[in-house]
Amino acid sequence: MRKINYYQKKYDAMEIFYGWVDQGSEYDIAVEQSIYYNQGMEEIDEIILNITIATRFARCGKRISEQFKKHLESILPKAKMLNIKEYELTDDEIKVFNEELAEVEALMNW
Repeated sequence: MRKINYYQKKYDAMEIFYGWVDQGSEYDIAVEQSIYYNQGMEEIDEIILNITIATRFARCGKRISEQFKKHLESILPKAKMLNIKEYELTDDEIKVFNEELAEVEALMNW
């Protein structure tokens, strides 16, 4: 088992994403740059990065691009099959993770 801090991972994901926005990228481009330049992340990190960015879009009322939608379609099954207990998340972290997965699924159907 490997303990992670879910909220720190979410913060890191937002730092990656908004780093591109701060450099002048539009949101859709910042998404693609975040994904492209962070290929090879551990599976849990990749899942959290994508879910965090997608939930940010949902909460800002923005539509996601078709390209990001296709990418999320490959991430969601991984997230659902992930043995989240392997990362020793707290009950609260697991609850938030599951809520955010549901939020991303709703965004995909928007």
